[in-house]
Amino acid sequence: MANFPSLGALATGLAIGVLSTFTTAQAIEGRPDPKTANSVCDNDDDAPTDAFGFTDGSGIADLGRGSLGLTLHADGGVRRGRSMGRGAMLQGSYGLLPCLEVSPYLLGGTTRSQIERQGLKDKAYGGGFEARYRLLSHGRHGLGLTMGIDAGLERNESHGEGRFSTYNTTMRLLADKVLIPDTLHAAFNLSHNLIWSGPSPHQRASTSVIGGALAWQVVEDVYLSGEVRHMRQHDTLGFGKLAGHATFVGPGIYWQATEQLAVSLAYNVQVYGEENGQPGRLDLTNFSRHLVQLDIGWTF
Repeated sequence: MANFPSLGALATGLAIGVLSTFTTAQAIEGRPDPKTANSVCDNDDDAPTDAFGFTDGSGIADLGRGSLGLTLHADGGVRRGRSMGRGAMLQGSYGLLPCLEVSPYLLGGTTRSQIERQGLKDKAYGGGFEARYRLLSHGRHGLGLTMGIDAGLERNESHGEGRFSTYNTTMRLLADKVLIPDTLHAAFNLSHNLIWSGPSPHQRASTSVIGGALAWQVVEDVYLSGEVRHMRQHDTLGFGKLAGHATFVGPGIYWQATEQLAVSLAYNVQVYGEENGQPGRLDLTNFSRHLVQLDIGWTF
């Protein structure tokens, strides 16, 4: 396996890159006035954030405006036996400062499995807080770019392991670009999720995701999308100790029903994968075979 940089080196390089970008911009333009700041955060040319399926666009809430979203999701398909997971997340988002969106959320879900004639049921519930900051906009830079960080806590009840807590910290980079105005948009996501779970001492793991999607506005306020995502599971917080990887593809549809209400539906299926130490061309231990997600959003 190829050598990856350490997590510390990655974070340091990212911080230096962002700092250099802001330093250069301020040296050339000086301190921006409020009008300039608003133009950097302008969302006029954006496709809706949820128009790309599981992949996100770079758009954020406008200053002083907010939204409330309900996400319902399900997954199924394991290596041995049967499994079906269902969950929901309620998230509120608000434009607190120019280019800054804050989003607290609550979540919960259950997983029912049938493994070797034994029925299992796991539960999880918790919450967290996400912040996204927009760095580039289509109008000024020809590309939308947003950085995000998400910290969450879940309480788990497992049939085999009892009760334990899971702590998550996710770093995201979200980019999108207008390919054909008012018609075709492209998005690219890169994320790394750090996971501490189980009774003390906590087990450490991480999940890396890289994905891309296209969204086509077939008629006004209706988008059809297609995406490809590659996920890698590690038995460490960094990029070593690869446990398995999987590639997903799938379609999606987005409908802006009213000025405030939007609904989107996305489906992904695992088409290729590999689990460390196991034969076969799918990883059904670390990832599910099928993923479905329904988003309902209300802006105010």
